Amino acid sequence: MLRVLNHLRTAALCGCLVTLSLLEPEIPLARGKFLRLFIGNMASGKTRHLLTEIETLRRYGNKKIAVFKPRTDTRSGMNTIRSRRGDEDIAEEITASDPSDLWPILSARESELGCKFEIIAFDEVQFFPRNSGFFQLVKHLLEQGYDVIGAGLAFDFRGEPFGSTPDLTLLAEDRCMWMTSYCTRCGQRAPYPQRIINGEPAHYNSPQILVGGDETYEPRCDDHFILPGRHYPGVDETSSQGSIWPKTVEAN
Repeated sequence: MLRVLNHLRTAALCGCLVTLSLLEPEIPLARGKFLRLFIGNMASGKTRHLLTEIETLRRYGNKKIAVFKPRTDTRSGMNTIRSRRGDEDIAEEITASDPSDLWPILSARESELGCKFEIIAFDEVQFFPRNSGFFQLVKHLLEQGYDVIGAGLAFDFRGEPFGSTPDLTLLAEDRCMWMTSYCTRCGQRAPYPQRIINGEPAHYNSPQILVGGDETYEPRCDDHFILPGRHYPGVDETSSQGSIWPKTVEAN
């Protein structure tokens, strides 16, 4: 060590000390993570858990989070996501059929903030159709280094996969948190949102999206989920071999 110092001192005295500058290699952008996807039926606490996650990450993780929702969701009010128990947060609204309008909104918000958001949160992801490009948008956010969290319905009123929710489960993988609601008729686990129109179960051919609250939907189990007009080829509805999924029966 002394020998090295002596050589440096000698070189400096002779005016021959050369400063080496090391070029830092370009660091690739770290890919974001899908932190959590809260998925399940209505009245299962999806939005409440999403809001709790957002609050925890902000308060204890000091994270900067931008919240978005589709304009299709009118139940919570404009520019707001709200749980059934009243928890809420401000949310930017984007077009469900073409969510690419997120990018200029996000850019403007980051310019105001003076830095990049670390996490992007989405509520009611089921309202983004599968052909809307929402899946690709979320993938691009992850590639740009944003972490993502979201919440959405698993099934529509027909008991069929709803919008972009099933696609997002492929990105979230083991970070999907399935939420449970309970049947309003018997108290059993209820995976399906039963749509009620004028006091009767909605017909299968009813429009897929009809945003409402407790007055138009209620959670139902396999035995009490009723879907008039849905027929399964080759299935005998009068069979005594047990219920079919979902049931095809008329309301009492």
